[in-house]
Amino acid sequence: MIFLLLSVVLPNIISNYVSGVFSFTVFFLSLGFWQFCLAADSQEILYSCMLALFIQNLSSNVYNVIFYSIFYGAPVTVQFSLSVILMLLIYSVFYFLIIKRFAKERLENMLSNTAWIWLIAVGIFVFFLHYLFWMYGIRDVWVVYPPLILCDILGLGVALGFVELRTRNADNEKLRQLLELEKKQFEMTRSNVEFVNRNAHDLKHYIHKIQRLENSETEELEKVLTKVEAYESTFQTENAALDVVLTEKKLLCQREKISFTCMVDGEALNFMKTLDVASLFGNGLDNAIEHERKEAVEKRYIFLKVFQKGSFVSVRIENYCSHFPELSPEGLPVASSKKDAAFHGYGTKSMQYIVEKYNGNLRISEEGNLFVVSMLFPTGQYF
Repeated sequence: MIFLLLSVVLPNIISNYVSGVFSFTVFFLSLGFWQFCLAADSQEILYSCMLALFIQNLSSNVYNVIFYSIFYGAPVTVQFSLSVILMLLIYSVFYFLIIKRFAKERLENMLSNTAWIWLIAVGIFVFFLHYLFWMYGIRDVWVVYPPLILCDILGLGVALGFVELRTRNADNEKLRQLLELEKKQFEMTRSNVEFVNRNAHDLKHYIHKIQRLENSETEELEKVLTKVEAYESTFQTENAALDVVLTEKKLLCQREKISFTCMVDGEALNFMKTLDVASLFGNGLDNAIEHERKEAVEKRYIFLKVFQKGSFVSVRIENYCSHFPELSPEGLPVASSKKDAAFHGYGTKSMQYIVEKYNGNLRISEEGNLFVVSMLFPTGQYF
């Protein structure tokens, strides 16, 4: 309430002594107001207020161009209606196309020092132009407003463009870290799977020898043998990396009581590097398993299909889904329940990166009660 009172009284008092600083005073009062109200750092508040300043100025300047060139001298009701319509239109466009996307997460990747200098310089320049127009009494001439509109667009471009650039750079760095982590995990998984398979194979033969002995407890040995065979890889897809991933995920599905079946031509994936195969299918199946944990046990289901048709390789991962997640404009799920918040959503981004690396196409869709991830790769030489 104090800030609201100040924003009404203080700018008018100051304007009596120093002309043309009304908007300048309101802007600094806004900074203080949000600093008082929000649990955010000063840099984030300054950025948000600068963004709001440029959008508000853009709305005002577009109104002035139209008013002074077409509706000058129109009744007050027409002026008010025009102002409200333009404000709603411009604010809605920026909210739905740009601002709403930033509201999904905190602005962790703020502007660089160079971008801050540009942003503040443009803001000061806009204030200075307004001050000059006020001082020289040329505010009612429409031709002075197009330059201000261009300045507002420049300020918005700097504010949004540099944050987008830094966000993408941060995404790429996290993706690189994730791929390095997946590489180490795959090497460890491959060693573990080979060790388990080798020992399970030896133990199975040992149990068969015991069964041939007299007075052996055949029924008990059959139970043990069934459990041992579950740990022995049955996947022979003609792709060693895929065999390792499928073996690991099959054991995980057995533990989580998930029905896991697959029809895979591993040889069709030989154009891909080993680690890319491991990352692509590891992340795809991990996402499916993570989702199936939330479903009723009797409905848990995952199916994988890989086949080649002509000069294309098709990959399809489907799992039962009672509640289809929200997708981002890029077609990727926006929510994740993974415990590692640092890599929130980067498993799917890693899949998209690998698909694009091989000139493929990735699509996530809902088919009845199925969550379907479809990938299509052209075969050929890749570097």
